Amino acid sequence: MPSAREDRDERDEDDRKDRRDRRDGRDDDKKAEKGRGDRDDEKKAERGRGDRDDEKKAERGRGERDDEKKAEKGRGDRDDEKKGDDRDRDRDRDRDRRGEGRDRDGDRNRDRRDGDKEREGRSGGDVRSGAAAAGGPVRTGAAAGADAVRRPGPYDAAPAKGTGKGKGYNPPPPRKVLDRSKTCPFLLRVFRKIGSHHGIDAFQARGKEPVDEELQVYTWPDVTLRELADLVKDVAPEARGPTARLAFRLIYPDKSGKNVMTELGSVTQSKRGPDDDKPLSSSKFQTGDMLDLAIFK
Repeated sequence: MPSAREDRDERDEDDRKDRRDRRDGRDDDKKAEKGRGDRDDEKKAERGRGDRDDEKKAERGRGERDDEKKAEKGRGDRDDEKKGDDRDRDRDRDRDRRGEGRDRDGDRNRDRRDGDKEREGRSGGDVRSGAAAAGGPVRTGAAAGADAVRRPGPYDAAPAKGTGKGKGYNPPPPRKVLDRSKTCPFLLRVFRKIGSHHGIDAFQARGKEPVDEELQVYTWPDVTLRELADLVKDVAPEARGPTARLAFRLIYPDKSGKNVMTELGSVTQSKRGPDDDKPLSSSKFQTGDMLDLAIFK
């Protein structure tokens, strides 16, 4: 039989084991608690990274929306500029048409006044002839010659340019000098054809012009028809002949947006003419308009 000491030692050993087990259990609980805390920290960190990514995405989305607004505003500004240019062009063409209408009205009024004076002169001559037949006084010499003088009409032969400086003489405005070294040239599209001009139908649809016959020239608004002819000669052999004549027409949109044509002038290679020094800016030309060129050999 075990003695009392052995029983006590056995109980003491059991107590020590229980204490060790409880201590080990508490350590395991602490480790498990610490592991749960670490996992919670990782979750919080992951959640924080997700929030930061969402903020970056939201910031990127706001930046893209701002860029879209800026692009839309830029398109709106360009549309406003284009509308302003169209209004200016329409206003200039209306002014030109009104000026042409006033010139025609003035010519008709002068014709009417000249006709009235001529009829008055004829009727006065008849009265004087009757007075002479009745024995009345007859006007002769300078007085009779003055009655026979008639002022020329607007379509009679005009005096040579630059010789008349009387009443009604309007000298041409001085030509504005353009510094080409400080002015950026623009692209001018010229469509050439041998023997005749293109029909206006060839230019009604944008993007469907006769590009096979197109010449692209970079030039300035004050370029003359003679300078354009010299540029054309460099690339078109048919325009180099001594008898070649180059006829230019301007193609521009009217108020309805439909392209129309108007004559600019012609240049002959063998001799100078009145249109040689005519600048492009003296016509209705605006940047973006086109030229049609007929080359006659």
